[in-house]
Amino acid sequence: MIYKRLFGAVYDPFMHSIEENHLKKRRSRLLSNLSGKVLEVGVGTGVNFEHYNEDAEITGIEPSPYMLPRAEKKRDVLLFPNRITLLKIGCGYPEMGKLIEKNSLDAVVCTLVLCTVPEPTRALENFMKWLKPGGKLVILEHIRSHNPMRGRMQDLMNPVWRKVADGCHLNRPTDMILDGSGFQMIREDRFKIGIPFYEAEFIKPSTI
Repeated sequence: MIYKRLFGAVYDPFMHSIEENHLKKRRSRLLSNLSGKVLEVGVGTGVNFEHYNEDAEITGIEPSPYMLPRAEKKRDVLLFPNRITLLKIGCGYPEMGKLIEKNSLDAVVCTLVLCTVPEPTRALENFMKWLKPGGKLVILEHIRSHNPMRGRMQDLMNPVWRKVADGCHLNRPTDMILDGSGFQMIREDRFKIGIPFYEAEFIKPSTI
């Protein structure tokens, strides 16, 4: 518990340079045009909040008791704080089925979170169920390298990394998992910040 509390405290300072130099513009591009009912999975310390516009009605979930208070502080200084509802829960919990109705969401947001979700395939199945036909899934995640040698290095580092980074899987092939999820890709962009990252937008096909 002491380590988890420390991780929550140092997360923003540790990520500051990466956010400012690499991720902030990408977050804005993904989130600034979203509207309607939005589910943000794993809000962390709330770094996404400043990028939403006033037409988005956000339900943000976060299981960490050490991250959530920091997210609440970021929310409360916004111009429209009432548009963001925060809940201490993870996307794999049974309560989520009662919280969100089928075909009710306009968008699902996953940024630096699918690496920690215990069952990412099941999570994507739920997103598909909860989104309206034509609803959007936006993704910003680090992924396992497609380079065999670098991918193996991530595999070797992962056991230690998971302990240091509070359950984060350094080697999760999230892009490949999404490829077989049934979502229709709008666009994707691959980039590196030491390790490979993946930015993408998908929609739920209208035929599902």
